[in-house]
Amino acid sequence: MKKYFQGCAVNKYVNITSVFTIYEKIFEDTYYFDGESHDFWEFVCVLDGSLGVTAGEDVCILERGQSVLHRPMEFHRLWSEKKTEPHICVISFAADVMPQIKEKQFQLTEEEYNTISGLMERAGSIFNRDREILVKGVHSGKEAESQIFFNTFESFLLSVLTEKTPGMDAYVSVSADNYRSIVRTLEKHIAEHLTQADIAGLCNMSPASLKKTFSKYAGIGIMTYFTQMKIRRAMELLKEGCGINETAEVLGFCDRNYFSTVFKRTTGESPANYLRKQQQ
Repeated sequence: MKKYFQGCAVNKYVNITSVFTIYEKIFEDTYYFDGESHDFWEFVCVLDGSLGVTAGEDVCILERGQSVLHRPMEFHRLWSEKKTEPHICVISFAADVMPQIKEKQFQLTEEEYNTISGLMERAGSIFNRDREILVKGVHSGKEAESQIFFNTFESFLLSVLTEKTPGMDAYVSVSADNYRSIVRTLEKHIAEHLTQADIAGLCNMSPASLKKTFSKYAGIGIMTYFTQMKIRRAMELLKEGCGINETAEVLGFCDRNYFSTVFKRTTGESPANYLRKQQQ
């Protein structure tokens, strides 16, 4: 008698669909990057030296073997710390499956550190890169190696995202605490239409002090940051099934047309197109 077995489907916890950059770089001790946000994930690891990082409301100093994972549309910026020349590696990617994560900074084990170092050493022989940064394709005959590369990176992410390691200490200073307070205030009032004076009042700061503090850690204007925060939340709402009109109203935009203009300027596509992609 034949026996029939029903297989057990295994859902992926991390599934990378494309990669944008793979590179490592050594910065000068005076390096300062104004910051950016984009619609893909970005993993940054310090191989040597000390690196200052702003990631959303978080401000931290990363040392050798420490890393940060930036979510899509999360504002972040980098700078050299402690008069060192930080040596970092970066992999930015898109994924259709990623876990909900609370912690964004991770302390790598020596084995994990060696894994990411090994991936960076092999990247040049596998991928065709523009200026050794932007991934343009896979070298002919290296298709199997490219799959191994991303299988290894996915396994690496699974390891760091599921480990129960102690949280890393936040950067401690009065200005850093004020910055965190400002971002939390913006999050609390994300549905409102606020001016810079309104935000200063809510944070019990003068407009000048607000501007100085925010510029130090964000590198962009607070109103630009607030708009990007609203659009990031809009993407989440649209993905959850909210309509365009409802999303615009919830986030304090005066009308749908203005919301659509700001959404496209920030993300590169209209909310209608983004919504269609989520429904496919």
